Amino acid sequence: MVREDRGGPPGGPAAPAAASSVPALPSSVAQRLHHLGRRVACGPPVSVADGVTLLRGGAFRAMNVYLLDDPSGGVVAFDSGEKGMAGPILDAAAERGGLRRVILGHGDTDHRGAAPALRAAGVPIACHADAAPYAEGRGGREYWRPELLPRAVRAFHALSHRAVWDGGPVTIDETVAVGDDVCGFEVVDLAGHAPGQIGLWRASDRVAIVSDAFYVTSMWGRPQEPALPVRAYDHDLERARESLRRLAALDPATVLPGHLGPVTGDVRRRLEAAAEADVR
Repeated sequence: MVREDRGGPPGGPAAPAAASSVPALPSSVAQRLHHLGRRVACGPPVSVADGVTLLRGGAFRAMNVYLLDDPSGGVVAFDSGEKGMAGPILDAAAERGGLRRVILGHGDTDHRGAAPALRAAGVPIACHADAAPYAEGRGGREYWRPELLPRAVRAFHALSHRAVWDGGPVTIDETVAVGDDVCGFEVVDLAGHAPGQIGLWRASDRVAIVSDAFYVTSMWGRPQEPALPVRAYDHDLERARESLRRLAALDPATVLPGHLGPVTGDVRRRLEAAAEADVR
């Protein structure tokens, strides 16, 4: 689907900006600060599977964006991380032939975060049709229950969603469906945590990219064993369990989640255990 942008300043021409008394930084200093800001926002690209590059963003390097080599040239991003990652994503993609499109695993704030800035740079944004209202809307706030979180976590997340993670609503230019091919991966249904959540599965080497089908990070960003997302952020817990069971049944060798990871080793057993465990 294609949507028109609407907007612009109302009324006539804008008033001239007031002259600033602050001297401009020398270009060399400004450039260093620019590069420093990008290094703070995101770590260096890391190869995690054949044709798959991981960008780790955020203060704890727990926000994952995956760049997939596109057979037609350039790369496709799966998820967009937090809003400060837009520049590093474009930089890393430029080294690989350019960013062709972004596919959101789902529409939550910390997965659509950089998408508005990437779209403003001319990159089309895609997701599953069921995720589009949330990517274009309140980013998951429509169904979250933050009152279920401990008070300190609730305060930390409220600030992070608003000031750090979320770049705001983004227009969805295209949709993808279960069974579609994306750079040699098959789109699979992982809904439950969020409406329209999808993952990518490559049977040839048993690699799965799964957005938030499970967490390997606590609500404070600390590593943990695979677990279903907490009730405060789950749209449909029982559907999330079923999606995780189906993912485990694929018997993946490497799973690339939306935060931290990768998950390797006895993956199937660990995911099966997570699917059956109690959820806070």
